[in-house]
Amino acid sequence: MQKLKMSLSPVLLFISLVFPFSAAYAGEAVRLDCLTRQNVLISFFKYHLTTMQWGKHFQIASGAHKDHTQSGVRYQTYSFRNGDDVVYFPENERWFIIYADQKKPERCRVEESFTYPVVSLPRYSGKEDALS
Repeated sequence: MQKLKMSLSPVLLFISLVFPFSAAYAGEAVRLDCLTRQNVLISFFKYHLTTMQWGKHFQIASGAHKDHTQSGVRYQTYSFRNGDDVVYFPENERWFIIYADQKKPERCRVEESFTYPVVSLPRYSGKEDALS
């Protein structure tokens, strides 16, 4: 048992040194330039939540359907509540939107991709009245 404790301590030391310096993130996003909607922001969060924003419009999707074409090319489809589908081909990083009222996909160009920072909220001390 003593030998096991000695071999675990370097592992625990490594973990304690690496994790405090690893970057935390709240989610990831990609900003797309699409012909019809121009500036479209697709955000990916934990628990399979995906959002799409353009102008003053905002839609949500839950999860992604992963599949492949007949020729074996992998893709992911995000189906939003308004009926729009966003299709992503990870191998060549191409994005398409299929609008609810159309059958033909519209190709979008990636303007930027980024990671959302984690927001640290102040701790509530409980001394003040929370309802005031």
